[in-house]
Amino acid sequence: MITIADILHPENIDLDLKMTNQEEAINRVASLLREDERVTDWGVFYEGLASKQPCVAAAGGTELCIPHTRTNSVTGMVMSAGRSAHGIMVNDAAVPVHFIFVIGVPLALAADYLRIIGALARIFKDPGTKNRLRDAKDAEEFVQLLASAEMKL
Repeated sequence: MITIADILHPENIDLDLKMTNQEEAINRVASLLREDERVTDWGVFYEGLASKQPCVAAAGGTELCIPHTRTNSVTGMVMSAGRSAHGIMVNDAAVPVHFIFVIGVPLALAADYLRIIGALARIFKDPGTKNRLRDAKDAEEFVQLLASAEMKL
């Protein structure tokens, strides 16, 4: 079973997003994967992200956005993350998004992808976990907190 910690590497995390525009923020978080060896064709990967609804914020005030693409331009599932202290208004969401997770998934891994998306949604429904992630001091702590929360699901 693929876990969040398997696919989200500290070098692919920006805990200080400054962008307030949805498109710029997603571009920044996606660009963290540009040099990732699991992304074999950056252009195709990014085009897949851009061709879909750029960001659909999860319901229930989770402050979470998960742009994704299913593509064979990745050799395995990849994820990058961004955290914004001020928040980013997306579409017609009632609350700003504070966390963006960009995911690329090979076509063959649809079941694992759906499980990861579900895990993130459940993790971010817990206010205590969300606050700990908001306060994480560095990328390693951020991944550790996510991994710990995922194990409790």
